[in-house]
Amino acid sequence: MQKQNEKEKSEVPALEASIKILEYLSRYTSKERSLSQISKNLSINKSTCHRILKLLNHYRYVSYDEDSKQYNLGPYLIILGSRASEFTDYLKLAKPYLKWVCEETRLTSVLLEPLSNDRLMYVAKEELDLPDSPVQVTVKLGQHFPLTSASFGKCYLAFLEEEKTNEIIQQVNFKQFTDKSITDFETFQESLNEVKRKGYAVSYEEHTPDVFGVAAPIFNPYGNITMVIACIGFASKISEDHISFCGDKLKEASRRIMEVIGGREPIYKKI
Repeated sequence: MQKQNEKEKSEVPALEASIKILEYLSRYTSKERSLSQISKNLSINKSTCHRILKLLNHYRYVSYDEDSKQYNLGPYLIILGSRASEFTDYLKLAKPYLKWVCEETRLTSVLLEPLSNDRLMYVAKEELDLPDSPVQVTVKLGQHFPLTSASFGKCYLAFLEEEKTNEIIQQVNFKQFTDKSITDFETFQESLNEVKRKGYAVSYEEHTPDVFGVAAPIFNPYGNITMVIACIGFASKISEDHISFCGDKLKEASRRIMEVIGGREPIYKKI
């Protein structure tokens, strides 16, 4: 029994390090990195990091370029991603309403899920594909954002329990992406209260210059927020009236999605 416990203790950190490596290489800002960069940025012992990368490369979870001496995500993850997409029924159920939002608002629409305790990730998208469609924001599935940034994060945090929200804010803190980013707790808290009042979140250039976002929550059968549905576009081309229109459409889409997945809104005090 003691030997088994010792084995588990040695294996779990290696598994955790493997997951961190895959998550790190999945970011667009670090999609190709050398052994030294991965080891340093993730605080993993270099020899341990090398052993893990060698094993991941063997099973094609990562690829290694002999010329550049850099690692990136491997081809087997495409198969896993495809299988995960097939098995994730709720995304299939939600996609028609995502398309409906895109057509109604004439904006790029997206679904996001928590990637970890501190980030949200694009898991589905709809973009207009018409000859007369206006210039639009395009996104990449898998891209992720800190929970304290933009409409997506504000929407997600607003509908968590207050204790959990404060814990995440303390852990993630605030980052200055643009000169309109919210970087203090009091202003951010006021913003969350406004999200609760309206039922949707809005951000103007808080994460990316000239990009706005509107986001609404989707709750699971237990009344816990599980996804965020949003639309995004260019801030210079939007009006206040259209923002309100988008908010209403997103709330309607959220309600319809919850009907098909069995979700329900939580019982909470209106602020």
